[in-house]
Amino acid sequence: MRHATRRLPALTALLVLGAADAQDERHRFSVELELDALETGADTVTDTKLAAAADSEFARAAFVYSGTLRPTLTLDAVVDAVNAGSRGIDLTEAFLTWRPVPRSPLRHELRAGAFYPPLSLENTGPAWTSPYTGSFSAINTWIGEELRTIGAEWSVRRALGPRASQREIRLIAAAYYGNDPAGALLAWRGFALHPRQSRLGDALALPAVPQIQPGMMFDKQAPATEPFVETDHRPGFYAGAEWQLGRRIRLAALHYDNRADPLTIKDGHYGWTTRFDHLGAMLELPAGLGLILQWMDGTTVMGPVMNGAHVVDAGFESYFALLTRKHGRHRWSVRFDDFAVTDRDTIPLDDNGEAGQALAAAYRYEPEGSWSAGLEWLALEVERPAFAYFARPVSASENVVRVFARYRLFTSAD
Repeated sequence: MRHATRRLPALTALLVLGAADAQDERHRFSVELELDALETGADTVTDTKLAAAADSEFARAAFVYSGTLRPTLTLDAVVDAVNAGSRGIDLTEAFLTWRPVPRSPLRHELRAGAFYPPLSLENTGPAWTSPYTGSFSAINTWIGEELRTIGAEWSVRRALGPRASQREIRLIAAAYYGNDPAGALLAWRGFALHPRQSRLGDALALPAVPQIQPGMMFDKQAPATEPFVETDHRPGFYAGAEWQLGRRIRLAALHYDNRADPLTIKDGHYGWTTRFDHLGAMLELPAGLGLILQWMDGTTVMGPVMNGAHVVDAGFESYFALLTRKHGRHRWSVRFDDFAVTDRDTIPLDDNGEAGQALAAAYRYEPEGSWSAGLEWLALEVERPAFAYFARPVSASENVVRVFARYRLFTSAD
């Protein structure tokens, strides 16, 4: 994957050339621009929980391509350029989708490549963006940072009852490689709420906690984690199911297990055994309201077992509720997040516990055309004992005002 990202300039040029002929309806291409400006009093400990980096601005250009190679075969790719964290351009997703002609009530689909697992009910916009708020929920921020399926996913759909009922069930299963360090950020930094997504070759800075410093227990850890490294050549998997009633109700459940060997390390990146269960619901309510719910509960462990637990052993849980209403060109959204990490090991100077809540209120103006803009207020309260390692209070309370704009620079579509 690292070698593939070095060829990204050539890949981008091919995507542009492939989409240049607007008469060729098989290729669709757009450039999605994002700009966020923050006003916050966040300090050096909590800034990465509220923003994509310590900068007060976040800018992103996403080059989105979708092409029909055959009547049943499509190619999708997203190339990102961002100013926060790792710089330059890189892929966030690139995958093939095969949908064979159905010969029964079952409709099969196979995806292969690098793509997001089917978890988020919030990030449904182009290039995995949120159409509701400027930031992502704690759950989806972590998914965007540390999770990506680099492998294959099979799913099958079937309508239940007559077509007019709009009831449908979907089963999903996947196997993948290259997500073994996922959990390092969650344990050593905790949850965050911001709009940045990791690209496939990114390195994400870790807090300078004592245990990863020279001479300490985890001093082989690089100062930045690369979440899509393979450390043990063991495939991970996930499996889930969805039930849908038209656009009114969508219910989803999924179990995720990267099956990483917690005793492995490669190029400064430990293997983290990360498992979780996920539930989600999307409901259409009266008065034009929409409700999105997501819940996640799991564990991430690393290293050998000492005193009945791995040397890093963290449980995590988070949920959010998002209420939204769109009226004409205006959309209002409110989101409440609750998140916690439970430290289960007995290693000194490595307390990874935290508990926090966040409330976001956002307004978006969405005129007909290529652009939209909005304003978000985000308040966070978090208690994390590891803040004391940096001579900071263990409890922090922050408020952020985020002004954001989205613009679709160019589109070639059928």
